[in-house]
Amino acid sequence: MSSFYAKPSGGYSISSVEGTNNILRVYDYLHALNYAKGAIIGILGNVVAESALNPWLWENNTVSYSNGYGLFQFTPASEYINASWIPNHAPNESTSEALPGADPDDAFGQLYALVNDTFGKWVGYCWRSYWDPDVYPALYDLHTYILYTYGNGSTLSRSQFKDIDDYEAACFAFLACYEGPAIPNFTTRKNYCDQIKPIIDAYAGGEDIVLVKKIIDNTFKRRFNSI
Repeated sequence: MSSFYAKPSGGYSISSVEGTNNILRVYDYLHALNYAKGAIIGILGNVVAESALNPWLWENNTVSYSNGYGLFQFTPASEYINASWIPNHAPNESTSEALPGADPDDAFGQLYALVNDTFGKWVGYCWRSYWDPDVYPALYDLHTYILYTYGNGSTLSRSQFKDIDDYEAACFAFLACYEGPAIPNFTTRKNYCDQIKPIIDAYAGGEDIVLVKKIIDNTFKRRFNSI
């Protein structure tokens, strides 16, 4: 039986059984490698934005080897799809069915590629040249704060990122250093982190996940109803 859930298309909500399970499996993997809790939450907020917690997700729900694939939307997808030597590598090259040989635990292969930066995606400057600082002044200030607080003033290494326990800082650092979308939709990703944090806090503290999920669901329903 696989540890992760996956499906050929679409994704999972944070509070679903499948989504929460995948969140906790990512936590287990990264926690075992001594990633700080804040760093893990920051990564997970980005994962929700990129793939809705579905390890088999293809960008735009279309198999295209030049677009993104997986939890982190590796782009071009061909880099990951062709890396058959990666442990647990078992991608699903279909958006309509689970093909023979595909396994939801391909997620472990994707995590391996992440922690080892197999495809050289990490950009230590914690910023992207196509992001205009005048358009995103608050984010540029956050980038500067991260570099001076957690990095060496000019760059942030992967090992330095691992030690970030402020999940908001980690969320932006992972967005800027690893994902680098055309538009830095940080607020959305940070909001996902806000929802994930109580789940991770409860799990790491040995609390009842089912009860915590009910509390989280009711909290966000109240926020929605008050808008």
